[in-house]
Amino acid sequence: MKIAYIINQFPPNITAGLGRYAEEITPHLTEGHRLSVFTLNDGHQPVHERRDSVTVYRPLGRLLGAIGRRRRLNRTRRTEFALLALNVMVSNWRYFLRLRRAAERPDLVTVHDSTNILSGLLCHYALRLPIVFHVHTTEYGIAPRRGTVDPFGLVAAAERWLGRIARRVVVATPEVREQLIAAGWNRKTIEVVPLGGTFERVLADPAFDREELRSGAAALRDRLGIPAEDKILLFVGRIERQKGVYQLLDAMPRIAAAVPGLRLVIVGEGDEAGVRRIVGSAGLDGRVMTSGGWVEGRELLEYYEMADACVFPSLFEPFGLVATEAMALARPVILGDGFSRIFIGDDPARPAVRFVRSTDPDDIADTVIEVMTNPALRRALAARGERHVREELSWARTAEETLTVYRAALEGSGA
Repeated sequence: MKIAYIINQFPPNITAGLGRYAEEITPHLTEGHRLSVFTLNDGHQPVHERRDSVTVYRPLGRLLGAIGRRRRLNRTRRTEFALLALNVMVSNWRYFLRLRRAAERPDLVTVHDSTNILSGLLCHYALRLPIVFHVHTTEYGIAPRRGTVDPFGLVAAAERWLGRIARRVVVATPEVREQLIAAGWNRKTIEVVPLGGTFERVLADPAFDREELRSGAAALRDRLGIPAEDKILLFVGRIERQKGVYQLLDAMPRIAAAVPGLRLVIVGEGDEAGVRRIVGSAGLDGRVMTSGGWVEGRELLEYYEMADACVFPSLFEPFGLVATEAMALARPVILGDGFSRIFIGDDPARPAVRFVRSTDPDDIADTVIEVMTNPALRRALAARGERHVREELSWARTAEETLTVYRAALEGSGA
């Protein structure tokens, strides 16, 4: 199969879960298939590249390229989000032009997320190429609680349009499928393909040394000034409303009173100024700290290893790779009800994670206090979570099921 892969992030440009998805799944997709990736340029990457048996095209505009070379744009800030959106639109047009001029047509075009709708529509109507639409996020047009306002419903309408013409729509959880169906999408074309664990390759590497990671985590704790006897509650994600971070901060006075010495460490970029204001007004100085921006690679592993438990109280998540990251490293995990129930595991009576009501700070506080004050519960959640990710969530299986969807789209057969 010759696959044109249109996605906003591709290694080494990884700034969110979408980039991690691309990094993990593409090595499996290239086994016996030809992959041409069309992606954004952060200002530092070559326009054309052959990368690990993948052909990569990254168009570079002068203005946005100059901005990107100075610093990475932060999508949680309105002006920078607008610049990113402009870059996406211009790049979408260039992807289409590149495909139109190509000497060899792809068998299939896969469009990842609503931000690439323009190229999907152009490839369908102008080039008559079959489209598969991957819905990785519903925050713009579908989710009942949106991270970005869509007052005229234009994004939702465009998403439905591409979903209608696509031969298949791929989502990561049954909850997103039902969300799309409720919004008027065609049930027959929607396929659920769960994702794998972000750290799957790292943990499977024979050279991986857990003791060395523990040493790095201890050194990180020292740099942050957290005493060895204090418990650490870890949040990883963008600092914005949809991630439930403000409800978590509202819950922190009760948590801090019930668990002396506990520190909340927030890892991610976004509204750090808002966090500081809330922390100051709540008298939580010294009990809450932030990473100062995006964290990846070895340092992110050290943050997880340092944690006694992790909490991700998202209002909604199309999948939520942070859950697989923490579970894979055997960290006890607390999830908001915006996450899929696939993380519970096979036995609801012995769940692999604990769920909370994302909009209820008291429920968040009650659950965090229970987990942080019960060592046996933490050990049980850690063991069940690690086993669930290791046994049930595999990128090899994700890629195999994804390719099955692609073949069905080309054959025009039923779902």
